[in-house]
Amino acid sequence: MKPDGAVFVKSAPEYGRTMHMRYPPIDGFWTWDIKRDRVYGDANLSDYFGLTLDEFSHGAPLERCMQSIDQDDRSRVRLAIRKAVERRSGFREVYRVRSEKMGLRKILAVGQCYADDAGEPALYPGWFIDLTNDAAGEEQALREIHNHVGQAKDIARSIGHDLVSYLLDNIEEEVEQRLGPRLGRRRS
Repeated sequence: MKPDGAVFVKSAPEYGRTMHMRYPPIDGFWTWDIKRDRVYGDANLSDYFGLTLDEFSHGAPLERCMQSIDQDDRSRVRLAIRKAVERRSGFREVYRVRSEKMGLRKILAVGQCYADDAGEPALYPGWFIDLTNDAAGEEQALREIHNHVGQAKDIARSIGHDLVSYLLDNIEEEVEQRLGPRLGRRRS
């Protein structure tokens, strides 16, 4: 411990059981007072979730925050939060949020449920990072994979390697499923 009370944190061995995950810079923070159902957050949380900074300064109900989560992700996020609270454990989910200021964004949210002296869930602090640009990079990478696999499949067919061609066809289908409707927009 440093003299001012700060704690030194050492990295665990790279392949050790307690390896720490490394995250990019954090985009926003929150603390959920579970007993009072009030979420407190910073200005970035306000921007991403479409609530006012005043709402987060005084504490907004969790349900108000949930309304900003994309409809397709909402039930999965609710379940993950419920499990974290029931187990007094961590939370780590990737989902989409929508606000007027930020538009549709893909975020990674990480939180932890803490219990009070009686063992009841009490506080749930957390943070998030914006993965939206990473998602665009992922799409580009999938497009490149799709093109390379298609070329490899053509080569395998031309030299009579039917099994390799078949396997590459399956890989190509998997990539196409991941790209979904985005595949037809633009080819690189």
